[in-house]
Formats: sequence, structure tokens, C-alpha cells
Amino acid sequence: MSTPKTAMTFSMSEDVKKDIDRISKDEQRSKSAVFRDMYRSYKFGRALDNMQAATRVTAITLGLETDDDIVDYVKTRGKFAKS
Repeated sequence: MSTPKTAMTFSMSEDVKKDIDRISKDEQRSKSAVFRDMYRSYKFGRALDNMQAATRVTAITLGLETDDDIVDYVKTRGKFAKS
């Protein structure tokens, strides 16, 4: 059973419209399919931003300032440290 669909109308610049038209034509996909993928990418990016913000607070609390600090922490004290 497919998910019910609804139509939307919104404004965009002519350049953006041309880009979507070109992508749709190049990939032989509907504009709706292109837009759905853009939406999914946007949602993923937002979720990733939120996760990074939450982990940044933990890293600061633990005194971890660099990516190397985080790797060292995980190797020595983290959940995946060798026993």
C-alpha cells in the first residue's frame, strides 16, 4: 500500500527551477523525485547537525578538544577499549 500523496505549491528563483529541471532531465527522474531526495538530504543533515551539537557538549565536559582527543578517549576509556 503506497503512502498518500499531496501536491504543494511554492516559489523559488528561476535559477533554482532551472537547476531542478536540468537535474530531473539528466537523471531521467521526475521533479517530485528530485525534490524528495533533496528533502531527505536536508533531514539527514539536520539530524547530523543535532547529533554533533549534542556530542560537542559531552566532548567539552570530558575535556576533549580535537578529533585525536576523541579517538584516544575511545581507545583508552571508551566503550570499545580493549579489555
